[in-house]
Amino acid sequence: MVIDSRTLGQTPQTQLSSMLKVSIGMPVYNGEADIRSALNSLLEQTFSDFELIISDNASNDRTEAICREYAGRDSRIRYVRQSKNLGATENFLFVLDEAIGEYFMWAAADDLRSPDYLEKNIEFLLQKDGYIASTSKTHFDDREYNSISMGDFAIEDEVVPERMINFFRGWHANARFYGLYRHSVLKNYKERQKSYFGSDWAWVIHALTYGKIARLDDGWVRLGSGGVSNRSNVFMRHNSSLVKFVLPFFDLSVFTIKIIRSYGAIYLIRLLPRLALINYRAFILNVKWNLLGFTNRIDDVSL
Repeated sequence: MVIDSRTLGQTPQTQLSSMLKVSIGMPVYNGEADIRSALNSLLEQTFSDFELIISDNASNDRTEAICREYAGRDSRIRYVRQSKNLGATENFLFVLDEAIGEYFMWAAADDLRSPDYLEKNIEFLLQKDGYIASTSKTHFDDREYNSISMGDFAIEDEVVPERMINFFRGWHANARFYGLYRHSVLKNYKERQKSYFGSDWAWVIHALTYGKIARLDDGWVRLGSGGVSNRSNVFMRHNSSLVKFVLPFFDLSVFTIKIIRSYGAIYLIRLLPRLALINYRAFILNVKWNLLGFTNRIDDVSL
């Protein structure tokens, strides 16, 4: 199904199944190099009861032609061509707001998933009420797997503050951000419009206030390495003040502290060293990238 963003409201969602289990949102901008592989990876899933919403952020390459081709031959695809570039944050929110499934997953236009990814993760969530998200083994496509630096491990603590503290064992949030979520949890996030260094981490932290996140042994995700979090200008886009230059995760730290402080001083005391560590590591990378022309990626830092 091909939809022009100007007439989006005229397309009744009742055309889609009221029993739809999963919505997949794919925001894309100039993704011609990898989007065919990403789309094939999703359309070949063994669990087929899903809608795939593609929001093309006014691409100027062949992304539009490719997406229209796929939408023309698979009715599960809703392709929306934005009349102007919304910016990355708004494009991610657009696909979330358009989703009607009980479960939701973001899928980048350069990511690949095993054919059983949806089947295994939806099966788990249908059986486990205490879990708000689930994912499988995740790694970037051009480097060795490292569960800690990737943030690719389950967070199954029974109480919220323990889940907060456990979250900060890792460096990346990608493994969880691109997992399969209960849609209602993501819809309840009140600070969704904010964009700052680590704001994708904040989505996961918000979700952890509602329940646990599983990491299954079955299935896998291979993330494309060309995403914004792996580019050397990721710091420069957020260096809006001296505070944020020295403490790149300042906004994320404030967000997390607001949540955990209500659970008592002991949890806050345990959390603060972990927040200090990630800010210190990010500051060192910030200096190298902005002053010394350092080109390594953020995931190269070991915590």
